[in-house]
Amino acid sequence: MGLVTPSPEEVVHKFEKLKEFDSAKALDYLYDLGIKNYYFQKTMVDKNIVWKTDYKAKNIEVSVNLSKPEKNNKDIAKLLEKPKTSEIKYPKCLLCKENIGFFGNDHHPARANIRFIPVILDGDTWYLQYSPYGYYYKHCICFSDKHSNMVINDSTFRKLVDFVDVFPSFFIGSNADLPIVGGSILNHEHFQGGEHILPVMEAETKKEFKLTKYKNVKLYKLDWYNTTLLIKGTDKKEVVNLANDILVARRKYSDKDNDIIASDESGEHNTITPSIRKIGSEYNLYLILRNNRCSKEYPDGIFHAHPEYHHIKKEGIGIIEAMGLFILPARLVRQENEVKDVLALGLDNSKIVEKYPDLADFLPMIEVLRKDYSEKTIDKKINEYIEDTCKHILENTGVFKDTEKGNKGLDKFIGGLNL
Repeated sequence: MGLVTPSPEEVVHKFEKLKEFDSAKALDYLYDLGIKNYYFQKTMVDKNIVWKTDYKAKNIEVSVNLSKPEKNNKDIAKLLEKPKTSEIKYPKCLLCKENIGFFGNDHHPARANIRFIPVILDGDTWYLQYSPYGYYYKHCICFSDKHSNMVINDSTFRKLVDFVDVFPSFFIGSNADLPIVGGSILNHEHFQGGEHILPVMEAETKKEFKLTKYKNVKLYKLDWYNTTLLIKGTDKKEVVNLANDILVARRKYSDKDNDIIASDESGEHNTITPSIRKIGSEYNLYLILRNNRCSKEYPDGIFHAHPEYHHIKKEGIGIIEAMGLFILPARLVRQENEVKDVLALGLDNSKIVEKYPDLADFLPMIEVLRKDYSEKTIDKKINEYIEDTCKHILENTGVFKDTEKGNKGLDKFIGGLNL
């Protein structure tokens, strides 16, 4: 398909011509091209199992992704280690610009049909492409010209603002720059976005913080499962500066009452997962406070999915999940069928593990479902169990819990910033 796809130069030329009149039309063109040349594998993505919770407030979206392999947090963290000379590959990763036209080899997939568009963000060259396995409608990736590690700083906020100025129909955001709370690719700076309203964007504001330093923007705490702040305003400079003030203070802020330690012998732990959308002339910048510290009780992360939920989701909770869209592993389709099988047969725990060894971690779930088991309602009950688990995982990731102690901790943090 790479041979019959218009050349990279042709694609960029047509995209830019369309963008002169309507950036949304240009985005449509690139998306449609990706479907036609099978770079965006829509037929596979359409098979994903997707649903939305029916909570009265704070809805969550759930997707069992049948094409995405499950990844291990420890393997993801290794990406930040400097590779040995013998391990250096070409292209260096799946996000490098050298992927364009790449025929593939034993350890790197072909990308002959990929097409991306150059975009200038805060004076730097980046590239816009669509994800080959979209998590939602028009799931795009914007990646740096340079193969360098993820970073969150003041330039990140300026880049996000620049992006929505050019493409106001899309939201855009960045995974955090630390393992566990970051995404699955930490060694190449990139953003994710698209034409989709993620659940956190529909959350109501819970509290407005008083600002004296900043006159043209407002700062809110959202009524959301994790600790999410929202900056709203039309003054892009104030939006960026306020976000950076919060980030800089956040990096070094500790609150032992809320288990937050900024740094220790294992490194720095505090960071932010930012995202932005533009509504008319107003910027809505979301800042999710993150911490990746581990302990003996929670070796995979204090503010990560706790062990009792790992049978549903063990991977790092990146930007998409933190904003309310859960990407769950394909293995769950098989395991759900196995759970229904053992319930229908009435097997006890020893027989379950004997027949299905990898259901050992599902025994507590099976006991919950066994209480009022009915063949007619079991599918609904399993979905409700998964929804409830996703909700609890998001609560696990909150650095300031929605408790009296947590709310006081957040107020103290924001109050000490002299904003």
